[in-house]
Amino acid sequence: MTYPNFDVLKMQYSWGPLFMPDTLLATYVPLGTITPDQYKELTGKDYQAPTENE
Repeated sequence: MTYPNFDVLKMQYSWGPLFMPDTLLATYVPLGTITPDQYKELTGKDYQAPTENE
C-alpha cells in the first residue's frame, strides 16, 4: 500500500488550500499515487502535466 493514498489525499485536500494546494496535489499524479481522473475529481480541474520550464 502506498502512503499517502487517494483517501488520505482527499481528506487532506478537504482541509483547504493552505494545507494542500492544487499544485502540491498535482505532484502526486506523476508518482502514480493518484490518476489524472482522481485529480479532477478532487479539484474539478483537468490535470496539466508540468512543462520543462516549470
